[in-house]
Amino acid sequence: MVGFAESPGERMVGRAAELAVIDAVVAAAVGGRGATVMVVGEAGIGKSRLLAEVSARASAAGMEVLQGRAVPAGGTYRALATALVGRLRDAGLADDAEVRPYRAALGRLIPDFGPAGGAEPMVDPAVAVGEGTLRLLRAVGAGGGCVLVLDDLHWADPDTLAVLEYLVDGVADQQILICGAARDEPRTADQIERIGRRPAVRVLRPARLDAAEVAELAANRAGVRLGAATAGFVVERCDGLPLLVEELTEGLRRAGVDLAAAEGPTSDIGVPPTMRTLVGERMAALAGEHQRVLNVAAVVGADLGWDVIASVAGVEEAALLAGLRAAAEVHLLHAEAEELTWRHALTREAVLAALLPPERAAIARRAAELLDGGGVGEADVRAAGLFGAAGERERAGRILLRLARHDLARGALRSARGLLARVDATGALRIARAVERVRLLTLAGEVDAALRAGEEVIGTAIGDEHVELCLQLARSCIVGGRWAAAIAYAERAGRPRDPRSAIVRADAAYGVGDPRRAAALAADAVHEAERSGDGESLAGALLVRGRCLAHDDAAAARAAFGRAVQVAAEHGLTPLRVAALFGLAAVQRGQPDPPALAEARELAESAGLLGQLAEIDLLVADLALTAHGPGVGEPVARRCAELAARLRLTSVQAVAELFVAAARAGAGDDDEAERWLRRAGARPDAPQEVRAGLGLVRAISAVVSGDLPRATALADDGAAILAGYASAAATHWWGLWLLLREVTGDRREDARAVFRHCGAGRRRVNRGALAYADVIAAGRLGKAGDSAEALARGDAALETHPWWHRLLRLPVWTAAVTEGWGDPVPGLRADLAWHEHNGDEALARRCRDLLRLAGASPRRTPGTTVPPHLRAAGVTGREAEVLALVAEGLGNAQIAARLHLSVRTVETHVSRLLAKTGAADRVHLRTYAPGRHQ
Repeated sequence: MVGFAESPGERMVGRAAELAVIDAVVAAAVGGRGATVMVVGEAGIGKSRLLAEVSARASAAGMEVLQGRAVPAGGTYRALATALVGRLRDAGLADDAEVRPYRAALGRLIPDFGPAGGAEPMVDPAVAVGEGTLRLLRAVGAGGGCVLVLDDLHWADPDTLAVLEYLVDGVADQQILICGAARDEPRTADQIERIGRRPAVRVLRPARLDAAEVAELAANRAGVRLGAATAGFVVERCDGLPLLVEELTEGLRRAGVDLAAAEGPTSDIGVPPTMRTLVGERMAALAGEHQRVLNVAAVVGADLGWDVIASVAGVEEAALLAGLRAAAEVHLLHAEAEELTWRHALTREAVLAALLPPERAAIARRAAELLDGGGVGEADVRAAGLFGAAGERERAGRILLRLARHDLARGALRSARGLLARVDATGALRIARAVERVRLLTLAGEVDAALRAGEEVIGTAIGDEHVELCLQLARSCIVGGRWAAAIAYAERAGRPRDPRSAIVRADAAYGVGDPRRAAALAADAVHEAERSGDGESLAGALLVRGRCLAHDDAAAARAAFGRAVQVAAEHGLTPLRVAALFGLAAVQRGQPDPPALAEARELAESAGLLGQLAEIDLLVADLALTAHGPGVGEPVARRCAELAARLRLTSVQAVAELFVAAARAGAGDDDEAERWLRRAGARPDAPQEVRAGLGLVRAISAVVSGDLPRATALADDGAAILAGYASAAATHWWGLWLLLREVTGDRREDARAVFRHCGAGRRRVNRGALAYADVIAAGRLGKAGDSAEALARGDAALETHPWWHRLLRLPVWTAAVTEGWGDPVPGLRADLAWHEHNGDEALARRCRDLLRLAGASPRRTPGTTVPPHLRAAGVTGREAEVLALVAEGLGNAQIAARLHLSVRTVETHVSRLLAKTGAADRVHLRTYAPGRHQ
């Protein structure tokens, strides 16, 4: 157990059970078993005191302690920001490899921390902030652990509580302790209760003290044993609240009562029975202008700044300072962590209760007029609440709407929802708030609710507000896949030359599976955007145009995406620039490492565009699998699936899991492939490509096992789904399906017609598969020359994707061996050698089976011999070759040139070698090379 020595006179009373829990969770967190503790109870019960114990004991155990506090109307993420601000500006932590992709998300806490940019609809911002905070806490506590302490969470905004809810699920295996405190008040009770129900959360609900504990606490604070009558006096009036015990004891002492005497106080003079009376007496001891300062502080909040409070109260600096000192002397205020604050939250409430409603309204109005600067800072947040308290509904509504727009832009969707609800309560700005509500609900994925919210008011909207509402409803329909409704709203806007209307029409045409019409409409969108001079609309229109052109004209698509990259860069539109680079990489995917892909990934990571980063990694996994096989592609796909799961991107997660299944199928592990397929197919919002991929992945399993008729039937299921969706990507699955149809002779001409109609041949790997189909067709006709020429074409088309290349050649060799045409043995031997080097044992085994069937020896081809100590660690022949060159001192680029591999592939091999051997770095890795192992 971690121990902590308390100071005399500050011992906690009646909290033995709570302190035992605190000791246990601190010790567990130090040992790497993180946890969360929530202290929940009424005001004055001692919640903050328990948090102080957590901080002290965690610090004594060597943990870093970060502390934050929510305040009334403090704005979004206020409690987290105050806890993390110092660490966020630590350059070393900001550049930490784990934290770096989340800098933009953490920039929502501290505006100047991360790159600027709007909300990313793909990722729940609370999830992104939560994951970034988790990584930051891990970096802060490297070595000894970290504790995040958040007080007064009953005043926290909904987005802060959503982040906290994410954090409590992520600390189980970390050296991290989360500790929060909140009153059990209705405003946040549901969220606090939901957090408390999490399995990893311990909820402490300290009870009121009994009579004996009250007497013990009073004696501890007084420094003497209280006489029986005095003890009874305190017990009767404090109602078991530790806060009141301390205040009453202090009040008696200041009144000159002999606390140890047998007789108790004779009257209530100077010793009030309630906090309100006690605070009232202390206020009465202050001069009038000093009282005015505290009255203003009670209305606007002491945390807003004493200079602001002085301005509202109309006092000079000297009077302010004298008043603050006087208030501290009578224990209304106290200094804490270099701040002067209310002694207790109840102290402020007691001062407020003493003011008449007109007095509170007048103070609130003066303060709001001073604070409202037309911005979105904490002062403006406070101004909105103060105008509301003063009855100025229209003025409050305008500020709240401004704040809601700001929160929508930064992705604080829950706080924006709360702000819009407050605008609703004012009854002002009906159409403007409806536009923002539609935008909010669309970003939150609640399309039905968004459309209902817009339709409720669209009949009364006029002018520019009508246009904005219609176009926002059109965008909602696009997000929800309601293409006809999107076009109807765009037309209802009545602004056909607005580029946003043109983009909606193009998006809708693409969505219904008409990429050619979409391309024409996208061209109109580009024209209108150029005419308007709107850079954002132009980049967006070019993106739609590039996506449409990719189906028929790769060169034109590259030009559109390239221009979109330039326009987005020129106007600082980072998300659009990443999307354009991604589109450019997608049409460059004939290369295993498209140059635009690395740039897109670097930019997405730097900007914290986590959703786009996950989509980029899907393409990286796809390319790695087709180029290098399961050994390289599967780890990338698994990492992508894990990232998508953490970000709750279920559609991306489904595709990544499909790729893991494809890798397992290629490795001959049918059981694992099926397990991953079930996962992918069960994900909500799984795209069409996943539904199609279920059969196509199973077809890979059948190809590896040599059951080509079954492979064809399975591939047919997936191809039928793809053929019914014209906007589907030109996936490499098409080539496999066409080739299987050729091998089995099942409606082969129909298959070629569908292949051509779907534009599958625009992708180089599919042209390679078509060439292999021609190999089989020519071989069966005895046209050896044509067959050889087609084989050369196929090999050339697929040379940059060697694993997929050799998988597709298996059906060719199978047909040649079983039907007795051509000379498949040399190709089989070459593929066998490649698979052995690459560690693809299932495919190598299939090659040996075919060689035996052809009457040839399935001897293993010469290659790098893997020593026993490396073979036991799972090192493949190719990895052994890389290891030998690492031992020679060659860098990755030199190894890539020597072995005719890409640099990325070499990097992957080195990473796998480090993992398999347990070596700490390249220098240590050299000791494992053949001839050097000790």
